[in-house]
Amino acid sequence: MDMRLRVNTKSSKVNTSLELHEVEEVEPVSPTSEYFLSEVVTLYVLAFLELANPIDFTSILAFLKDVFLNIHPRFSSVVVEDKRGRKSWKKVRVNVEDHIKIPNFPKELSPENYSQHFDDYVSKIATSQLPQHKPLWELHIINNPKHIDAAGIFIFKIDHAIGDGTSLMGGVLTCFKRVDDPSLPISFPRPTTILKKRNNNTSQTLMNMLMVVPKYISSIFYSLYEFGQGVGTMFLEDDRTPIRSGKTDMSRLGSTRVCSLTLSLNHVKTIKGLLGVTVNDIIVGIIFLGTRLYIQETETDQGRLKKDTRSTASIFVNIRNVGGNLSVEEMRKGKTWGNRITNIEIPLPNLEVDDVTNPLQFIQKAHTIIKRKRTANFGLYLMSGLLEAIRTVFGLQVRIPFFIIEIKNTILV
Repeated sequence: MDMRLRVNTKSSKVNTSLELHEVEEVEPVSPTSEYFLSEVVTLYVLAFLELANPIDFTSILAFLKDVFLNIHPRFSSVVVEDKRGRKSWKKVRVNVEDHIKIPNFPKELSPENYSQHFDDYVSKIATSQLPQHKPLWELHIINNPKHIDAAGIFIFKIDHAIGDGTSLMGGVLTCFKRVDDPSLPISFPRPTTILKKRNNNTSQTLMNMLMVVPKYISSIFYSLYEFGQGVGTMFLEDDRTPIRSGKTDMSRLGSTRVCSLTLSLNHVKTIKGLLGVTVNDIIVGIIFLGTRLYIQETETDQGRLKKDTRSTASIFVNIRNVGGNLSVEEMRKGKTWGNRITNIEIPLPNLEVDDVTNPLQFIQKAHTIIKRKRTANFGLYLMSGLLEAIRTVFGLQVRIPFFIIEIKNTILV
């Protein structure tokens, strides 16, 4: 089925100021978003869009005003603080032109040098602070890039306090309409499932029921184990490696750099079919394998690989009790917009000799660890509950250092 999508950007007049009602609208900041608004924790979401057609700035202004700002009130709100120190989202008048940044790269650059300038620019905007006196987002527009086959690039920089990946993807889906019928919501093809014929064998039914008990016990055991591992991350630090120097001051010049890697979707689909794992498992496995190979090449013990290196990745996961993609309207009704996430610690599998010649074996090991983490999902709620209890009893200033320690003690985030 050929289903084309379009972005609704039509507007008779472009007015870059969004007029709001005189009634002041204030929404309390959620506990998780409050972490990202503290002085010591700042996380941004960078979204890259490559354009096939030349950039029409009139349509861009219309899209930002008529579509983007209407995704959710937080895109037209600033954070205010009352006398008691409680933070809230307050709607303000937005001038979208103040949020658009257009860099000027030297015209004489070769494609290789242009790519270097582009990476430097992305690294700069990834680590620079957003101004707090206006809504916490920016749109960076790269016109006619030389290093890729595209007419332009959009880079949306959004403060993580506005929402997590699930919320923002719901916002992206809201921006698009179906060409054949704009009144219908966007739908994606789902994998067909083959219904198995029911087995009325009583003994088989009883056996299936008995299998539930060990699975339930196993889930409890792994949940307690993963909960203990999460607590241990606060006290146990990963080993120093070429990947992890232990220096976490990102404000220093040259301390942070953003690089990109392109993976073939066809290759990912092939691996998915061979191993029967998820796309996320494959991507995580590839990152883990690349990390281990880099450490092997740069740090060896008398020519032999140091296999006992402690290396852990802290990964943010969605804890909403829903599946699939949700629209903004559905998240508003279910009150699930925002940051419904927690972080889990996944140890990087050790790199064996066979893994170098058979990388699929390493991805399979990573999948096994991640699958165990999924089985132990009760441990996520235990850890999240513990940290929330610390915040409730002792306050945000006591809770934030635990969050920082978790990130500092791991090799990847």
